[in-house]
Amino acid sequence: EGAEIATIEGLGAPGALHAVQEAWVEHQVAQCGYCQSGQIMQAAALLEMIPSPSDEDIDAVMAGNLCRCGTYPRIRAAIHEAAAALNDA
Repeated sequence: EGAEIATIEGLGAPGALHAVQEAWVEHQVAQCGYCQSGQIMQAAALLEMIPSPSDEDIDAVMAGNLCRCGTYPRIRAAIHEAAAALNDA
């Protein structure tokens, strides 16, 4: 009770994507879309905890989210791009 729940629909601002969502589009991460909501939400949570994550940080935090399409290099690149965008904001 009293806890907040974040969903993919509430991640960005009205009419604007979150930096993670923008990076996902830029790096063409989504292939089938099956895991994307979980991947994006986990990436956003990672960047709240670690604003400039290393590859090792990304791999450790994202390890629980499996991607059937195997776009892990794109996911990592998108997270680095989103981190840079958020740190510049």
